[in-house]
Amino acid sequence: MERWTEWGRKWFHLQPMLHVAGNQELRIENCRHILEYNDIRIVIQTQDLQISVWGKSLQVDTYATDGVLIHGTLQSIELEQRGGRCK
Repeated sequence: MERWTEWGRKWFHLQPMLHVAGNQELRIENCRHILEYNDIRIVIQTQDLQISVWGKSLQVDTYATDGVLIHGTLQSIELEQRGGRCK
């Protein structure tokens, strides 16, 4: 069953997509919630991942059903899978 679920997510493009433009902009598609938001850290929840963005002067410019747009000086992006870190 898990294999079919994964196939369905890929087929319908439900996996999170990260688009990085230098160290100034990050677009995350297919996210669910913003869990934490301040000027140095933003935490986003997707279906299977928790994405932590670290930086300076971070701002969420767009928050819509299809994703978020983060601006600022990006320093690191951490991906944590439910139940442990991604490999």
